[in-house]
Amino acid sequence: MGYRKYLVWVAPQADQRFASHLAFLARVSERAAFGLYDAYQGALEFLADNPESCPRYAPKATLRAKLFGKRYRIVFEIADNTVHIYDIQDCRQSTDKNLVQ
Repeated sequence: MGYRKYLVWVAPQADQRFASHLAFLARVSERAAFGLYDAYQGALEFLADNPESCPRYAPKATLRAKLFGKRYRIVFEIADNTVHIYDIQDCRQSTDKNLVQ
């Protein structure tokens, strides 16, 4: 059995949402913003290697979720050899403010 590497694609809306979180955090603490960015990069690397190990986002759904940085969640789907990231959520927010419901 060979090693499989996935392509990771981030939706522009998810990328913009995360960028706004980073910008807000950087105004409070640059060090914390760099730490969150590093955690995000680590999560993307993990998804490129092993996305199937992440739990389903909802029962019977094709969406999955990966937690990172203590309170952030990446919502994604696996299609063929690509991980499609649809949303990056701050788990402290209510779900009605998020793209994926």
